Amino acid sequence: MDGYDAGYWKHGVNVTAGQFCNYIKTHIPPDAVLHVCGDNQVYLHFSPDGNALSMDHDPLSDLPEYEGCQAEELDTGDGL
Repeated sequence: MDGYDAGYWKHGVNVTAGQFCNYIKTHIPPDAVLHVCGDNQVYLHFSPDGNALSMDHDPLSDLPEYEGCQAEELDTGDGL
């Protein structure tokens, strides 16, 4: 990966999933590969009780709530 462009350096607090999606759709090229903590593997974790979405590079498969489960592939709706 090449260096970052300082014009895209952003910070947010309590950003909703919708706000994040709107920002990405408006400001980032649609073919940009998403990296989380420098890794191109992305795991999504959602807490319905906390209404919180977490994006991570770690599967967190050792969590008790994931015991006996396997992460499903992300359905992006575009056949990828």
